[in-house]
Amino acid sequence: MGKKIVPVIVIAAVIGVLGFLVSGLGGKASAQPGDQSIDFELQDIEGNTYKLSDFKGQPVVLNFFATWCAPCIDEAPELEAFGKEYKDAKLLILAKGESKKRMEKYISESGSELTYLLDTKEDISKDYNVIGQPETIIIDGNGVIVERFSGPTTKDDLIQMIQEKVSP
Repeated sequence: MGKKIVPVIVIAAVIGVLGFLVSGLGGKASAQPGDQSIDFELQDIEGNTYKLSDFKGQPVVLNFFATWCAPCIDEAPELEAFGKEYKDAKLLILAKGESKKRMEKYISESGSELTYLLDTKEDISKDYNVIGQPETIIIDGNGVIVERFSGPTTKDDLIQMIQEKVSP
């Protein structure tokens, strides 16, 4: 009789663990289209503090980036063009797991003029359930996530998504 109970207990434990994992690891917000964005506060490499809520009333594009990520580097010129040319949304690049020194070097070498926020401990990446990079999240002026996707993007695709999904 005891030998039959052990497999049942093991199976029940496995099902319980799987249920916990599927339910979202601790109940964090899902950060999917239709969800309210999660406010955060991060600093750029100069020590200026940015809060997502400071941009309420205007669309925001969050792009999760890493200097060692080849697709991130490939999409960087497109983001640079978007940031310079499209003024109807704020672009914030979250440097996922990057140090200030490494970002200073990247910005210096690339000549980038974008706003890079240091998510060194990846707290914001975790809040938004970002596993890879590049990952982009578009938020409307009311703070609602309207689009989320993984992989590189282009200036034109970003503009099109904002114009289609963000209510005026």
